[in-house]
Amino acid sequence: MSDQPLQNEVLSELGDDQIQEIAGVLGTDPESARKLVGTSVTSLTGVLTDDAVTPGGTAELSQALEQAATEPEPPAGAVGFAGLGGPASVAGGGMLVAVLRKVTAPTARAVSKKTGLPVAAVAGALELVIPVVATVLAKRARSKR
Repeated sequence: MSDQPLQNEVLSELGDDQIQEIAGVLGTDPESARKLVGTSVTSLTGVLTDDAVTPGGTAELSQALEQAATEPEPPAGAVGFAGLGGPASVAGGGMLVAVLRKVTAPTARAVSKKTGLPVAAVAGALELVIPVVATVLAKRARSKR
């Protein structure tokens, strides 16, 4: 497992082009988009942790991470960014993305409250960030095997 903080890995995986795209969704500059990604990752993991304590939540998260850990690593460059309107090539599988997407609304509300950005804009940015978070979590899960 990586010693690098999750938000740093997500930012690295996103790269400058995708940060620029997120900035466009938010109507802000790339530096503000980077800050939003960091805040979003922190909030997303917090909401996910809270959700995991609900009945069945821990099992669902564990199953999603196990599935992601057993999937083969895609070839270099194959892990894609969803982009606006396009599908993502996620190295974390659909189940992990589905689990993460379940907590999008509460995460968007939390991030909106922290940043002052509209919930809808934050939710739009999260749709671009979640496949990348899934990819990073899958890589971490695979590295533990």
